[in-house]
Amino acid sequence: MTGKGRGLFRFTQALGLPREVLPGGFLLVLSGREELTVRGCKRILSYAPDCITLSLHQARLVVRGEDLYCSAFGGGSVTLGGRVEGLCLEEV
Repeated sequence: MTGKGRGLFRFTQALGLPREVLPGGFLLVLSGREELTVRGCKRILSYAPDCITLSLHQARLVVRGEDLYCSAFGGGSVTLGGRVEGLCLEEV
């Protein structure tokens, strides 16, 4: 993290803001194997029952599984349901 990035990180910490509000920041919350919430999502790139690809700020998240579906999307947050079997984070 650069000097400017560290300063911005400290500023958000001081205000009690979550890290995903930082440029390039995101948060993944996996609840069991049946629900995944991603904050910091820009858009859904591909959507199929066995693979959903999400665009993050400087990365791509590939979610693999069975019977995957999007139950909510808005405000930079997406919630996926189904059986999550794997996650792959790729830098863009």
